[in-house]
Amino acid sequence: MSYIGMRCLVAAPVQSHVDGNPITYGAGFVVGPAVAANLNYVVNDNPDFGDDVEQDNDNGINGYNGTADATDIEDTTMAKMLGWETVPETEDEYEGTDAQPPQMGWGFMRVKMKNGVRRYEAKWFHKAQFTQQTTTGATKARQIEWNHPQLNVNGIGAYIDGSGKARWFRHKTFTTEAAAQAWLYGKANITPAASNGTQAGNPG
Repeated sequence: MSYIGMRCLVAAPVQSHVDGNPITYGAGFVVGPAVAANLNYVVNDNPDFGDDVEQDNDNGINGYNGTADATDIEDTTMAKMLGWETVPETEDEYEGTDAQPPQMGWGFMRVKMKNGVRRYEAKWFHKAQFTQQTTTGATKARQIEWNHPQLNVNGIGAYIDGSGKARWFRHKTFTTEAAAQAWLYGKANITPAASNGTQAGNPG
């Protein structure tokens, strides 16, 4: 099965979380028209040797990092995700600071195809922090080179049940785009009628 597209880039701020319990998210929102997500999982490699051979290995996920891109991300959305501060004497100016970015849940949908049949794979990452590590600009010249806003993402493990295992993401594949979007909107606490999120307090 091949991946042929990406859609529905969403996020929601972590409102509260006590280890061993589900995360409660605040009002979620659509980040922007999705372009790409490139994630690298950090996997343990810690073999235990006996009788001169490997007997066991701790090779679970212990983190991930990467980037997420959209064609456009509004200033208000950037402020939510990066922790920008509003300049007190204005309503539409923002300041970047050295404060920690807020913790967010986030997710997206990938479109898959096999034998002409489409499937829609949704992923929800329980907890992460976003940063913006580069800002670029270029003159138009004779040909436009499209530049998209890019966010760096650092995954955080979350203990959301009594298993004692750190959870990183949920994953589900659907036969329709509408079902995949509804699942992501539910995780991100986005009401169907308002993609910028108006409902708060959803556990996920």
